[in-house]
Amino acid sequence: MVRHRLVSAFALTLLAPAPAPAQTPAAVASAGSEAAKVPEAVAALRRTLETYLTAVPFERGLLRLEADSTGQRLVIDPAPLLTDLAGSAVQFRPLRYRLAERPDGDWDVSSDDAIEVEAAPTVEGRTQTFLYRQDSQSFRGVFSPALAAFSQGELRAEGTRNEQRDALSSSVAAIRSTSFTTSARANAAGGADVEFRQSYDGFQQTTTVQVPQGEGTPFSSFGFDVAATGVRSEGRAEGVRTVAIRDLYALVLRNAAALEADPKGALAGPFGAELKTALREVLPLWAGLTGSTSAEAFHVSSLYGDLTIGQARQDLRFSGIGRDAGFDIDMALSGIDVASAFLPSWSATLLPDELTFGFAISGLDLAAPADLALREVDFRQDPPLSPEAQARVTAAFNLENMRSVLKPGSIRARDYDIAFSGAFTVQDSKPEARIAVDVGGLDQALTTLQAAAATQPELYQAVGVIQFAKGIGRPRDDGRLEWIVEAMADGSVTVNGTMLKGPDPVAPPPGDGALEGDTPPDATDL
Repeated sequence: MVRHRLVSAFALTLLAPAPAPAQTPAAVASAGSEAAKVPEAVAALRRTLETYLTAVPFERGLLRLEADSTGQRLVIDPAPLLTDLAGSAVQFRPLRYRLAERPDGDWDVSSDDAIEVEAAPTVEGRTQTFLYRQDSQSFRGVFSPALAAFSQGELRAEGTRNEQRDALSSSVAAIRSTSFTTSARANAAGGADVEFRQSYDGFQQTTTVQVPQGEGTPFSSFGFDVAATGVRSEGRAEGVRTVAIRDLYALVLRNAAALEADPKGALAGPFGAELKTALREVLPLWAGLTGSTSAEAFHVSSLYGDLTIGQARQDLRFSGIGRDAGFDIDMALSGIDVASAFLPSWSATLLPDELTFGFAISGLDLAAPADLALREVDFRQDPPLSPEAQARVTAAFNLENMRSVLKPGSIRARDYDIAFSGAFTVQDSKPEARIAVDVGGLDQALTTLQAAAATQPELYQAVGVIQFAKGIGRPRDDGRLEWIVEAMADGSVTVNGTMLKGPDPVAPPPGDGALEGDTPPDATDL
């Protein structure tokens, strides 16, 4: 039996830009219907999809449904549509997905079609070429209509190649193998918890750029190569409003033609009210979102030298659109090595070997302005938010409870290492900051610079700046120097308790002590 809501959810997720793959699914189940009923099942599935997608993608050949030995087959064939949009031939090998409904109402989904796209559009008289090709690709997954997500899935691809060329540049990238897994389960508080992992092994990219030197002169070209042994990404989203997001997506698709013909008219009608309701259902998007990406043995080479990073990592965390929203980011680079003929030999011990830093913001009320905007928006007006409503939405962004933190970070080199951290707040609509910095090995760094300045006198300026900073630093018991910098809401700045800048002058209230139009007396008049 075709399940209206469930199957349409699968199709929408399938067509979305970022599918959510995970663990190896069970073998494809039997379609559970006799061969004679397959054509009717195909027709019923199409009618179901059309209630969400309209008949347009089927009529234009973007989608088609066919009978399959295991159930049904959804074919995505974007080449004709892309050719119309680009104005020149686009070759896009159709992608076929086998669908089979399981006894529990979920759907087994599988495909063994590799992606192959090739185009050569002409823009302003210049031809550009694009090629994306995989030697092989396979996907196995179980789609849960109740979650509007894949409860499990796994994708693997081998031999991915992407080439792009135009009159001034070319880029060729290759990935030896790709894997992508995903899983989803219901969250007790609502929505779905979704996890994914993605990896690229054997990444290489070569880019060449040609710069014209002038009329009648030859091009000057330069290029660089990028490579990484592996790139890994993983993420987890808790309480994702997958069903509400699917319904919003479907609502917009159903009204796409009306929006294209008369955007203002479409939004001023029933669609505008439905859109506001759908947007409310989507919020807060998710309860929490975390993700990380890392690269191993990252290497960049060019005519100017080589940069190697043993490992690079980035971690992100985002809250949903709530009353106490925030985000934070952490980055770390280790095993940094720079080799270039343009760098003097004395700089080797001063260049960083390792770098870590992070930043976080919390205490943001994003729910209040979002709710206010949805209540105040009126699609019959131009602009939809009146100036008064815009002012109220802006005022709803209360920054008094916002706290920004510079997480403990460091910069390490052979001659020195620097540690830092800080916090930023808002007091009476004015920012305040407290930053702590401590350094070890500063004397060795000074020695290196002073020795280099003997042959490069311009370095004495840097030596002077460091000596000034050292002079106002505070020695610690461990031999390091520290600086506690505080910038207050009144404009004053202190370093280790010593004021370097006093408070900003306070302007007298208008009309205080003088009549409007009066000017202060000149000293000669006293």
